Amino acid sequence: MVQMTSGQALASPMPPGPRELRPRPVRERRPQRAKLALAHGAYLVAAGLWPVLHLRSFASVTGPKPEGWLTKGVGVCWANLGAALLAAGARGKVAQELRLAAGTTALSFAAMDFWYAGPRRRISPVYLVNGLVELGFAAAWAASEWRERSASRRRPEAAFA
Repeated sequence: MVQMTSGQALASPMPPGPRELRPRPVRERRPQRAKLALAHGAYLVAAGLWPVLHLRSFASVTGPKPEGWLTKGVGVCWANLGAALLAAGARGKVAQELRLAAGTTALSFAAMDFWYAGPRRRISPVYLVNGLVELGFAAAWAASEWRERSASRRRPEAAFA
């Protein structure tokens, strides 16, 4: 019986087996929109839970809140949407309806932040930063949809060219 050292065993070329030929797990080959869902979801959960967990520090950064319950309610809604995005992104499949909700919500909050922190000056200018972040997420969702639709209109490549 011939005994080989571990270095000799690794040096011999062997063709890959069925396990090595399997596609990589979804966590390694996550689609771009799933990565976007994870990023946007994490932002929404963090920003949404902040006023719920510590309203005083949130108000010290963003300005006084005469209606604390309303601030917490909006925060919980943000966290709910963020949790749905996190779950879909972790699964690797983000439904079109959820992508639409994420993009339009981001666009809505960006518009409110720019209007009420900009010309109206009703809320703190700190909200302009949130408006920029949300506008970035809305643009990323729109770009993701555009890429997906243009890829679906492309003619398939010939199998035996």
